[in-house]
Amino acid sequence: MKQFITLAILASTMIWNPAMAQKSNKFGHINSAELLGLMPERKAAAAKMDSITKDVEKQLQEMMTEYRAKQEKYSSEAPKLSELIKKDKEEELTSLGTRIQNFQQQAQQSLEQQEQALIEPIVNKAKKAIEQVAKENGYTYIFDTSAGSLLFWEESDNVLASVKKKLNLQ
Repeated sequence: MKQFITLAILASTMIWNPAMAQKSNKFGHINSAELLGLMPERKAAAAKMDSITKDVEKQLQEMMTEYRAKQEKYSSEAPKLSELIKKDKEEELTSLGTRIQNFQQQAQQSLEQQEQALIEPIVNKAKKAIEQVAKENGYTYIFDTSAGSLLFWEESDNVLASVKKKLNLQ
C-alpha cells in the first residue's frame, strides 16, 4: 500500500509539474515587405540599383544606336555594293546583334546578382531583429503576412512595432 501511495504521489507530481507542462504557443505576424520598406538601408540599396541600372541601360542604348546606324547605312548602300562587301556588312550586323543579345542577358544576370548582394544584408538584419523580438517576447512562431499566405491571425500579435523599435525605425 505504501508503494502505491508513493507511486501515486510521484505520478501526480510529474503530471502537475509546471516544468513538465507543455509550453503554450504564442503566435505573431509581421509584414516583412512593409518592414523592409521602412529601413533606410533598403532605400539606399534601391538608389544604388537605380544608378547601376541606368548605366547598363545607357550602354545598351549606345549599342542599339550603333546597330541602327550601321543597319541604315547598309540599307542605303546595299544596291551599290558588291556581293563580297554585302556579305561582310551583313556578318558585321549579325555579329553586333549577337553582341547586343549577349550583353542584355549578361546585364540581366549581373543586375540580379548585384541586387541580391545589396538586399541580403538588409534582409538578414531584419530577420535578426524579428528573431530577437520573438525570443524576448516568448513567441513560438512569427508568420510573414507579406506573402499573402496567412489568412487568419486572430490569435497572434503584430510584431512590426516591436521590430521597428528594435531597429530604431519610425
